Amino acid sequence: MAENRRIFKNSLFMAVRMLITMGITLFTSRIVLEQLGVTGYGIYSVVGGLSLTMAFMTSSLTSAIQRYMNVELGINGGRNMLRIFASCCVCVFITALIVLVLAETAGLWFLNTYLSIPEGRMGDANIVFQLSLVIVMFEIFRVPYNSLITAYEKMSFYAYNSIIEAFLKLTAVICLSWIPGVKLIIYMLLLIAVATGITASYVIYCRMQFKNIRFSLNSPWSDTLEISRFTGWNVLTSISDISYQQGLSMILNIFYGVAFNATMGITNQVKTAVFSFTRSVQYASNPQIVQTFSSGNRTDYLRLFIQTSKLSYFLVFFIGLPLMLNMEYVLGIWLGEVPPQGALFARLMIVFCILDSLTGPFWISMQAYGKIASYQIVISVCWLLCLPITYLAYKFGGAPATLIAVMIGIDITTLAIRLVYNKICCGVAISTYLQKVLLRLVAVSICGSLPPLILWWIMSGATSVFFATTACTLITVPASIYFLGLDSRERNAILKTLTKFSKP
Repeated sequence: MAENRRIFKNSLFMAVRMLITMGITLFTSRIVLEQLGVTGYGIYSVVGGLSLTMAFMTSSLTSAIQRYMNVELGINGGRNMLRIFASCCVCVFITALIVLVLAETAGLWFLNTYLSIPEGRMGDANIVFQLSLVIVMFEIFRVPYNSLITAYEKMSFYAYNSIIEAFLKLTAVICLSWIPGVKLIIYMLLLIAVATGITASYVIYCRMQFKNIRFSLNSPWSDTLEISRFTGWNVLTSISDISYQQGLSMILNIFYGVAFNATMGITNQVKTAVFSFTRSVQYASNPQIVQTFSSGNRTDYLRLFIQTSKLSYFLVFFIGLPLMLNMEYVLGIWLGEVPPQGALFARLMIVFCILDSLTGPFWISMQAYGKIASYQIVISVCWLLCLPITYLAYKFGGAPATLIAVMIGIDITTLAIRLVYNKICCGVAISTYLQKVLLRLVAVSICGSLPPLILWWIMSGATSVFFATTACTLITVPASIYFLGLDSRERNAILKTLTKFSKP
């Protein structure tokens, strides 16, 4: 029960953080598009993305570090955390050097050889690339501190800091209208200033909160090798992530130019906004999933796995349904000037987000299991297939939005593969998952979406349709979740919580 209360508290912190940062981020995106223009925003999306691609090992390192810190807490209660942290610092230093070398060689070569940049803007693109790389270095250095905060579930700091970061980025965008010069370059310099301040806040907080843990490169080589080996297998997944994030954007650029990169940039903003809901729950529950699995408590692990799977899906579906039904209206209000095929891209991306929300608990369970070599290879190969499939589709005349359709197909395939692996490695029976998760999700999706779909079909007028379908969703989806998505124990827990809060 104490673990559930902590997860609920941390989820609440993350949800509040998400609501505030999402609103700021969406508003910021509109101003950035207005200030930079479609061409400048397209360059920012594809070139900045290319630089961030060079940091593919950062996410792998973060996953490995968080895994080892949570396992240490689950098994030893954190007694050896200083040793683990020192090993993580060594891994971070090595990762930064590798990323820097790759960026300044392969990254620059790809930028200047293959990307379709408008005439006269290649110089700006190269500067943006270098400035984006500076931000990447700050984010790499932040990894062990961020992982330490997450492992000890200090979500309040993470939430407050994320809100401050969003406000700082909004301030940077507002400053664009006051500072003369090339807007794109100025924006990147302002983002570097934000990254510097946020990284410093992480370091200062950890020094104050964890007084016995300090940055050090003096660590046992065996620990460093173990974390590095685990990171190496995670690198495969990070590379596959690039294939459906930045890699596909670059293929889109080659065939359709920077205008559709602006569309993809906005689509990724929608993806980030929708995913932030499920990430709030998963970020709060991941430490407990790893710790319960590592300690051998399979009953609590399976309960957390099922609950996190369902809640992640419910949140994305609840947010995504009215957005899909009213995408033209929402984008028109948000952006003013909507990039080419923006509504189609965004709708398909929300479908992808709804399906992909189920993968988080599978992924963190395999991280807790530890023996991930074959799993990472299979999943990575599946995602890397996005690149040749999308390229061939475009080569034979495929529409621009084909890349998201490919993502959806690969996501369904990998979900089935993850289910098999978790059955073998973590003991999550396929029949249990089908009965307690998938069947309930299908029932909620059908019953929750039919009434809003009928209203969308029979009504006219964009504004009236938006309010009618949204209001209907607020009723049908929660009701479907309560009666069809939750089991009796979960419904009783909700009733007890509501009863407790209703008492004077």
